[in-house]
Formats: sequence, structure tokens, C-alpha cells
Amino acid sequence: MTSTLVTESHADNWQELITRGRRLVNSETTAQFALGDLALEMVPVPPNGKRPLAKDYRLLANYADEIGLEAERFEEYRRVCAAWPKARRAKKVCWTVHAVFSSRSDRFDLINNPPLLRRTGEHMWTCDSANRELGRKPRVAESHNEKVRQVEDMIEEDEEIAVEVVERAMKRRSVIDRVVDKPEVRESFNRAQTARISRAREQTKKHPEVRRLDENREVLMVLGLCSSFAHGIGKTLPSLHLAELSEDAKDSIREGLGRVSAAIEWTEHVLQTGSTGMDAALERLLSEG
Repeated sequence: MTSTLVTESHADNWQELITRGRRLVNSETTAQFALGDLALEMVPVPPNGKRPLAKDYRLLANYADEIGLEAERFEEYRRVCAAWPKARRAKKVCWTVHAVFSSRSDRFDLINNPPLLRRTGEHMWTCDSANRELGRKPRVAESHNEKVRQVEDMIEEDEEIAVEVVERAMKRRSVIDRVVDKPEVRESFNRAQTARISRAREQTKKHPEVRRLDENREVLMVLGLCSSFAHGIGKTLPSLHLAELSEDAKDSIREGLGRVSAAIEWTEHVLQTGSTGMDAALERLLSEG
């Protein structure tokens, strides 16, 4: 089956290119295993899981340098070959897949049961399918979750890209309709809007003209309470016969005046200190009546 990603310029000879490419990959795989086997011949795997001696690593590093190969790469070839005896290697599977599976205890069974490659309809291991088997991120996303994860990784790296992606997506009416149907999205948006409004209000309060308006409003509020009490007492008291009341009635009035006095003292305290906290006794006294 020809891949749907084939361009018109390569449609006629695509299969030929695939055949040639696989032949080259097989040649590379053969060379990598050959180098790994050579490294094992020089430094065999120690028994009982022991690590090679330091002089053995120096030997491998010196040899790699002599043949123009990185020491780490040469040791990797050796490690992978140690995990894959010659008789257990899969001829049609590249060296990289062998390397990916080298630490799996079920690698010998796993490599002989390749998954279906959806692009071609073949059962074969690729580097992406091997990484996918181990739960790693593939280079080319195929499933819905992999595509979502790919986008997440991209937007997590750059906030500006994330903003632009969201803006472009929200220009599509179908996307907006589906997004607003999700309660958790609406809740997140509402919280963000509320927080933004609160921040804007706090910033607005810092402006001198707004502070003056707030100050005037608070002054007028307290003066209004004072005026209401004074006006009420001044208008009502002359018509009352307080001196003729019983002592119990007078005591009740005195309790009320005590609450008024406590409120006045507390207001003076707030003016001096800015602290609006009150103890339990004061809170209880002002809440009575």
C-alpha cells in the first residue's frame, strides 16, 4: 500500500525509493551490529551483571577514536549487541528498534510481533512504533491523544504560540460551540474573568481620583450614621418622659447608651490604628438589641 503522504513527483517510483532506503538501513544496521560484536569481542560482558573495569572502557574509547567513532556510540553498540545475541536478532528490524527494546525482558517475543503500520498496511516495527510501545513520545503523531500531546508540548514551550493557537482556534464557530459545552472550560474561563475584573478594580483603586472618591464615600457613610443617631435623639428625646421611667426601664436605656459609647470608642480606635478587628466581648455587645 502506497503512503498517502507521497507527493506527485515521487508517486511513480515511490516503492523503488522505499526498497533502496530499506536496503541502506539494513546495511547500516549490519554495520552497527558488526561494530557492537567487535566491541564485545574486545570486552566481553562480565558475569553476574558486573561492570567492566576502567581499563576496559579506556580500551574501547581508544579503539573508537582510532576508527573515527565516538566512544559513547561504540559502547552503545556493544551494550545493544550484548542484549541481542546474533540468533535472536530480527533481520528486517533496524538497529534503532533493537536499541529501544534492549532493556525489555520480553524483547525477544516483542520484536517478533510487530504492530500494523497504518500508513502502509504492513506489520512492521518502526522507530515511532517502538517508542510508542514503551510509552514514549513518537516523532510523528498518529492517534488523537498523540496529536493533542504534540500540541501541548509545543504550546508549553512558548506562551506566545499558545495564545496565538487559542486565538486562531476560537475564530472557528464550531470550535467555540464545542468548547463552551464543556463545564470545566466554562468554569476556568469564568474564574479567569473574575480574577481579571478583580485585578482591574484593584488597579483602579490606586488612582488618586478614585481614592478621593472612596474616601469621600466612606466619610459620608460614617457621618450619615452619626447624623441619623443625633437627629433621631434630638427629635425624639424632648417628647419623652425619661425621668418618670422605672429603674429597670432606665437601665435598659443605659445599656443601649453603653453600646453607643462602645461603638464610638471603637470608631475612634479604628481612626487611630486602622485596625477594624474587635474582640468577642465587643462584637457581642454591638450585636445585641
